[in-house]
Amino acid sequence: MIDSKKYMTTICILLGILIVSVVTINIFISSLTGIFTIFIDMIAAIISLSIIFSILITNKVIKDKKVNVLGMKINFKIVSLLFPMITFVADSVGISKNEIRKVYVKLNNKYIYSNKYNIKNEEILILIPHCVQKNSCKLKVTTNIETCAKCGLCNIGDLVKLKEKTNVNIFVATGGTLARKIIIDNKPKAIIAVACERDLTAGVQDVRKIPVLGVFNKRPNGPCVDTSIDVKEIEEAIKFFTSN
Repeated sequence: MIDSKKYMTTICILLGILIVSVVTINIFISSLTGIFTIFIDMIAAIISLSIIFSILITNKVIKDKKVNVLGMKINFKIVSLLFPMITFVADSVGISKNEIRKVYVKLNNKYIYSNKYNIKNEEILILIPHCVQKNSCKLKVTTNIETCAKCGLCNIGDLVKLKEKTNVNIFVATGGTLARKIIIDNKPKAIIAVACERDLTAGVQDVRKIPVLGVFNKRPNGPCVDTSIDVKEIEEAIKFFTSN
């Protein structure tokens, strides 16, 4: 569940900090050349208008209202550029970074879903975190998920069935380094990544030229231990990439 109020509060605080900073700078540099003052004000005005534009578009996206593709693309670029500052402000005022990351991933997914693709199943790569596997399981599926015994205690068996049904490439990654290697080795045209908020955000930011759909894992036992996946959500993402 995405708490849009926390994100909007954070970005409004960022806008307020920018405005106060510009006013303060203008007071201190009033004795300097007018050209420099105008230059600072122009930059601040552009950033402020960009933030206001982003607030309006983001609010529509979160509420699942219709937004044109160009608007979502521009907004996602703005949010990506401002993301370090947004998370810094959120952390400073006691708002969880994960709340900001959830919005970021949703904006990314909405932008991807607003486009059309015609990708073959075998050109799709699905990345799964290793914590999906039952922690007590002695079978290691990081190199090949088909070694799974399909005991039903975790979602790995469901993923094996999905791979057999759709012929997509599914890999379990133990971390970002291995995930990047898998991407380089397989050269996919689309990625469906399952992870927590932090890892999904990092993954989307790392992969620029390939469309990435993020799926949040479920963590009933806390982070990184016996997590689970909505396999239907992954299947819907596969259909989206291949059916257009």
